[in-house]
Amino acid sequence: MSKSNKLKGGQAVVQALKKEKTKHVFGLIGSATMEMFDALYHEKDIKFIGVRDERTGTHMADGYARASNRPGVILAGQNGPGATNLVTGIAQAAAAFSPVVSIAGFISTKDKIQDAFQGIDQQSLFKPITKKTWTISKAEKIPKIFSKAFNLAMSPRRGPVQLNLPRNILSETAKFNINKNEKSYETIDTTKGKEDDIKKAVKIISSATKPVIIAGGGIKYTGNYEEVIKLAELTNAPIVTAAGHGDAIPFNHKLNAGQMGPRGNPVASRLMKEADVIIALGTRLGFNSTFFSYENLNKKAKIIQIELENKMLGRYFPVSVGICADASTVAKQLYNKIKINKLSKEIENWTKKYLNERTNYLQTRDKVI
Repeated sequence: MSKSNKLKGGQAVVQALKKEKTKHVFGLIGSATMEMFDALYHEKDIKFIGVRDERTGTHMADGYARASNRPGVILAGQNGPGATNLVTGIAQAAAAFSPVVSIAGFISTKDKIQDAFQGIDQQSLFKPITKKTWTISKAEKIPKIFSKAFNLAMSPRRGPVQLNLPRNILSETAKFNINKNEKSYETIDTTKGKEDDIKKAVKIISSATKPVIIAGGGIKYTGNYEEVIKLAELTNAPIVTAAGHGDAIPFNHKLNAGQMGPRGNPVASRLMKEADVIIALGTRLGFNSTFFSYENLNKKAKIIQIELENKMLGRYFPVSVGICADASTVAKQLYNKIKINKLSKEIENWTKKYLNERTNYLQTRDKVI
């Protein structure tokens, strides 16, 4: 139920965080957000993890977001230098589509930026590296804006948001309506692929003799790898992981070949160079995985790419089928269609060769270790 409370702005922020089921806040204490820290001290459901530098704290929040599939919250207690220290971590979170909710103190609304102590235009600073940046102008808006911020950070495609909180807004007392039972974001996206695109993809997969599945961040961040494994087992297709997403699939599964590309292992890299059909699930086929070069994947391969961001479909390599949807949902759609079709017997030889190579590679590697 919604309850009206008279609180300071800093207390309202902490209650807004609590409403989002926030369990951890990383940050560095500063005078610009003392009202928040006072409220955090009395809030037993949220653990504050103090850092020595906002830069490291931002990376910690980013790592937490990627590992937990929940928003990572960083609090820079000081405006100006405290806020500028967030930039590198926020920019990295934006590049990795990591849902970081970044909070910083800000100068009082009555002050001019150029004259204020530690004043800098934080709104302009963070705008290019976030999905959205807010500078809150009225205390009463805190609950609504925080709800929007968490929702936007977790909405496809995920990414960081920035909240600038002026000192006078945090110290101001007002009435706030915070519905603690209302959740503003969902951790699971189930956007389906269009039926015509699924049929085209199934036709290509059904004619493959050397299929490979790539599992990228779109699989890792949702944690729905079971659908990928089911598809791989049905099609007898080895799975490789995009760069930086080696934990997208349990490594002990026999069809997991490991990381692909120029920074990957030789088994996975060979598969990409010889595959005739590539099913790219939740990956941009970006630089770290491919170096944007056909030296790292078969130029003649037919690529089926599934991505939540439409502009990434076919951006770096031409695709036979591009599907703008959730990767694990499409994997399930493909599985349901393919299981009623007969697949080429040649795939069995392709997979046997891979499994032998994987076994030899792991044995050789473990001897060296």
